[in-house]
Amino acid sequence: MYLRAMPALVAVPCMALAMSLAAGVPFDRLGGIVTGGAVQLAPVYVAVVCGALLGRVTIETGIARTIVNVAAEYGGEQPLVLALGLCAIVALLFTSLSGLGGIIMVGTIVLPIMMTAGVPRTVAAPLFLMAFALGYIFNIANWTFYTKYFGIVPQQLTHYAIALAAIDAAALVLFALVAFRGERGYATWAAKPRPSDEPRRVPAIALITPVLPLLLYYALRMEATPAFLIAAVFGALVARPSRAVPQLVAAAIKGLEDVAPAVLLFMGIGMLLVATKEPQFSAALRPVVAGGWLRNPIAYVLLFGIGSPLVLYRGPLNPFGVGIAVFTVLLGANVLPAVIIVAAIMAVVQVQNVCDPTNTANVWIANFTGVPIDAITKRTLPYQVAVAVVACVLVVLSPSLFSQRAFAAVLAPALAQAPSATYVPPAARSILAVDDDATAFGRSAADRVSTALRSAGWHAIRLHDDPNARDCAQKRYAAHLLVQASTFHLTAGDDLDVGLRLSDCGGWIVNEWHDHKVVSPPPRDSDAAALAEQGVQRLLEWSSAHPVRSRNLLLLGVAAQAGDPPTYFYAFFKTPDGELRAYVRAGGPAYAAGLRSGDIVQTIDGVEWWRLGTYQSQQLAYDGRPHAFGIRREGRESEVRLGAPFSL
Repeated sequence: MYLRAMPALVAVPCMALAMSLAAGVPFDRLGGIVTGGAVQLAPVYVAVVCGALLGRVTIETGIARTIVNVAAEYGGEQPLVLALGLCAIVALLFTSLSGLGGIIMVGTIVLPIMMTAGVPRTVAAPLFLMAFALGYIFNIANWTFYTKYFGIVPQQLTHYAIALAAIDAAALVLFALVAFRGERGYATWAAKPRPSDEPRRVPAIALITPVLPLLLYYALRMEATPAFLIAAVFGALVARPSRAVPQLVAAAIKGLEDVAPAVLLFMGIGMLLVATKEPQFSAALRPVVAGGWLRNPIAYVLLFGIGSPLVLYRGPLNPFGVGIAVFTVLLGANVLPAVIIVAAIMAVVQVQNVCDPTNTANVWIANFTGVPIDAITKRTLPYQVAVAVVACVLVVLSPSLFSQRAFAAVLAPALAQAPSATYVPPAARSILAVDDDATAFGRSAADRVSTALRSAGWHAIRLHDDPNARDCAQKRYAAHLLVQASTFHLTAGDDLDVGLRLSDCGGWIVNEWHDHKVVSPPPRDSDAAALAEQGVQRLLEWSSAHPVRSRNLLLLGVAAQAGDPPTYFYAFFKTPDGELRAYVRAGGPAYAAGLRSGDIVQTIDGVEWWRLGTYQSQQLAYDGRPHAFGIRREGRESEVRLGAPFSL
């Protein structure tokens, strides 16, 4: 890609396959990577296509031209004021426009106006790109990629995006002031404005079309695709109602042509995403992020701020090039919260969008204005790198932007209690505590279970305890087996059920077995004992089928084995009162961070859990990522920020 021998839309899928083979992924899995990857990011490129449809409607109906002309009229004969006004309009338009088609359409209107009004071409070209990048911060098609790929919600990024836009706008204004002071020569146009058969003016109400998707997306929390479609229909009906239908059809076709390369690129990125989920792939790249070095805030600023030029030429920090592999590994390894990774991407993309000579937008603007493309890169790179650095520093120093402290371990004392013991002490190894539910049948069944296990060579002791009440540091046992008995009266007799629930030393359930039998009333202790022996047989069969987990359970107190995905040992469940509550393994990473069983969860990563949805919130407990939770316990509210996950 650096040598331009292969375009990114070909190189990225080739990279997915080549890296998979190099990592040891079986050859017969490559077909699944290609097929599954092609549709992995379908919601993203559907949103991109619909955004391009809106862009074409905005341009072809004359809405974009009218907005630009209004800005030009108010700019008068002051080139600096005119340039900044046009930059504001360009930024506004590219909150919804995307693709090279949008760049060409807006550029052919804006750039000649700038240059004929006295803005030097060497200033006009960089300003246009900086304004495009400023607006693209809020481009909701781009946000769809962030949210779907990295599993976050838009509300997590809103405050940061506003701050990043302010930093970027300051850099743009500073560049304009410095450039106008240093440039004395006036430019003539590089190309005359295209003659257009579109009316110069459209109804004033139509001018809200480019920002309508933003209102629907951010204010009403509508998905990107319907927001784009509604805005496109609105713009076509208001601007040119007599031609609305053919206008929409033509816009759909032309818009698809505009973003076809982006769609193919997203398919390749999807293939790379699917590839990185292969165990061989993630294992091969794990050493890159081992040791948690990136959790150091200085390393974060150095890599994504000072090192942001690595985004150029589709390099190792470019999320639309080689960098997608790097960011996917960071995501899969849970090095940082997903939203912090996205913040880094948004920072480096400000360099890529403005300075990368391999961008088709940069190539077109350089040709149109007659400015060498490397001159654009050299003039804008210091400003955009400064934007990336300041943005990364802001991430480190302002955790309130994300409602979580990604670097809390370095910047401030840990909010959690001292880490609790995950494993059992040596004296408790190999000991299984057999407990009962305090019923008569439960006691009889538990006695038979302990006897049967001793006969099978297990070190079983009878003990009453709640394994979830405290961590494993002082436990007398490595595993806990609760024996429960219940009866139900049926027409045919009494149904007697005996269940065995196996938990580790911290109360995390490993497995559960139930046996039942309909007996003539009243049930007898011997009936419960017979069912208990069946349960013991099920336990022994499980132990034989999972020898590594069984051995680690009895030796360490955790039923895990090498290769298991990282986990924090907690789960969420919704109670009848409508609250979302936590169940936490005593002594696990979530317990060490301060989360406790029974805690009422209010927010997840700064967002109310009900906005995410019950199922989605519950699934987050199993993704192995360091989320932050706002909780309520005994009437008091606090925040819990997860640290490193458990890995055997």
